[in-house]
Amino acid sequence: MKFFKKFGVPLRFLIIAGLLFLVFILSYFRFFKHYELLTYDLRFKLRPALLTSDKIILIEISDDTLKNLGTWPLPRDFHASLIKVLKEFQVKSIVFDIIFSEPSLYDAVFLDAIKEAKNVYLPLVFYLPEKFKNDYLAPESKLILGELLEEIKPYAKGIGHINVFVDPDGKFRRIPLFIKYNDKILAHLGLKVACDYLGIELKDIQIKKGKVIIDKKLTLPIDKNTAFLVNYPSKWKDSFIHLSYFEILKAYNDLKKNRSPSLDLTLLKDKICFIGLTATGTVDLRANPLENIYPLLGLQASVFNSIINKKFIYPAGVSLNSLINILIFLISLLISLYLKPLKAFFINIILGLIYFSFATICFIFYGLWIDLFFPLLLIALSYFGVLIYRFLDELRKRQILEKELDIARTIQSSFLPQQIKGFSDLDISTFMQPAKFVAGDLYDLVNLDEKKLGVLIGDVAGKGVSASLIMAQVISYFRIFSRQYLNCSDLLRSINKEITGKFSGRFITCLYMIIDTQNYKVYVSSAGGGPLLFYKKIENKIEEFTLPEDMPLGLLEEQEYEERVFSLGINDKLIIFSDGLYEARNKKQEEFGLERVKKIILENAILDAQDLSEILKDNLFKFSRGLPQHDDITLIIIGRKE
Repeated sequence: MKFFKKFGVPLRFLIIAGLLFLVFILSYFRFFKHYELLTYDLRFKLRPALLTSDKIILIEISDDTLKNLGTWPLPRDFHASLIKVLKEFQVKSIVFDIIFSEPSLYDAVFLDAIKEAKNVYLPLVFYLPEKFKNDYLAPESKLILGELLEEIKPYAKGIGHINVFVDPDGKFRRIPLFIKYNDKILAHLGLKVACDYLGIELKDIQIKKGKVIIDKKLTLPIDKNTAFLVNYPSKWKDSFIHLSYFEILKAYNDLKKNRSPSLDLTLLKDKICFIGLTATGTVDLRANPLENIYPLLGLQASVFNSIINKKFIYPAGVSLNSLINILIFLISLLISLYLKPLKAFFINIILGLIYFSFATICFIFYGLWIDLFFPLLLIALSYFGVLIYRFLDELRKRQILEKELDIARTIQSSFLPQQIKGFSDLDISTFMQPAKFVAGDLYDLVNLDEKKLGVLIGDVAGKGVSASLIMAQVISYFRIFSRQYLNCSDLLRSINKEITGKFSGRFITCLYMIIDTQNYKVYVSSAGGGPLLFYKKIENKIEEFTLPEDMPLGLLEEQEYEERVFSLGINDKLIIFSDGLYEARNKKQEEFGLERVKKIILENAILDAQDLSEILKDNLFKFSRGLPQHDDITLIIIGRKE
């Protein structure tokens, strides 16, 4: 890290570069291949059915055939009879998706039918290892699992393998176009039939990265190991023409006996007939992108249909997918970094929808299969990653701010008065609790001389740090002017003149009183402050002292303030507080209220100042329990002792 700092490389750049490299690695090594296959299937299901060639007929050995002709495998004389029927009705090609590897009783009859037809294609099956070399060459096999009878081979028009690649979820999506065996290259059966149909010879075969070129006429898209994506046109029942093996034989028999056939066999003329097992519960029923049960007979026909119609699925390849993934990640990252979280959330959703639509359109209209799951995952990860990063960054900043606010609170506490000495005949209690770390409320008590105590309480408009800074400055002015002016109104006027115009329209409501303990007179002036509650012991009642309605400090420079005076009797009490006390709310949004404050004071007036203060606080905090503090709270109680 020091090395990069030496050359001035920002940390953010290094993090983004590292993330881009990680995206490339995950994309290149196909970490989310399984999920990409699921999105591949989704696009298959969203795609409309493809056009199928009317030259293709599927002849099914289905449940009705086995019910009428016997159990599987069918005797080969039935196959011979079918071949003769198809030849008579001028079928162009007969393609068996059935392995003939074991000798049987009717091989001679079957062989004669193949000789006579001259258009029969037969399959074989190779053993393929689970892993191959990771290249575009044909996979190599050293063992044939389903060999074709040697005596039949010379008379088949074509021979091809019917191997498939099984994906991790058990579905058949791909076939190897070619398999290498004993230094020879054998084509897939569907490819062999298609090339013969198109008049293309399987001789000049060029296997390149991403494509195979046959006889310089046919180019097919492939992935590694010559994997060709089978372009299933639609679901089994909706694709191709389906005929029953048994119904064809029965219809032919009816014709020979001059009975009206249930099937018009003339539709077989010039058709490519694929014959295979489709009966319920047989091994030839597997899962594909469209259905969980799909006969493999349809796979051979789909390969043929795809090639003759030139409707292919093109795998994007590692390089293109990696580029797309990196690009999507960068776009989403920039959106998440430079937009506010809520806006970035909606823009990222729009980006995801646009990309989903783009990937689906590419697949439906152009057959291009690009990654979908990983790009959408990257959009989600980049957004939530940036969100977590912002949260952690804000948490770090908050921790720093809290430390600074702790210092500010300590400094603010130093502005507040400490223990007042020299007034033994006064019972004094003070309390202040900020709504945030620091308060906008202010109060101070100063010894003006041996017999006079100055008491200031105020509330800066607003809360938090800015209010606390104004509070500190006002207290500083107060401590300077309180020694110079022994008149309440003069002091407020002097402070007002100093601060007007300095705080961008902010103002301070406050109340200042001087308690003269020589003759027990209280002098008071108000700059929008209050209330001032006065408990009279003799009358055992509490009054709200009427204060002059003068302007708060900081608004008008030449504002004058009125001073009033009253007497303080033995065991009388003065209670002054900020609006945070009586404006506190409960869960029902009810205010604590001034009348409740008066009632509590009156009920507990015999207590000393400290105990009375505790009673008030307990009632207040029970009232507003479960809610954050609404405003700064300041409370001062001063009583005259006997």
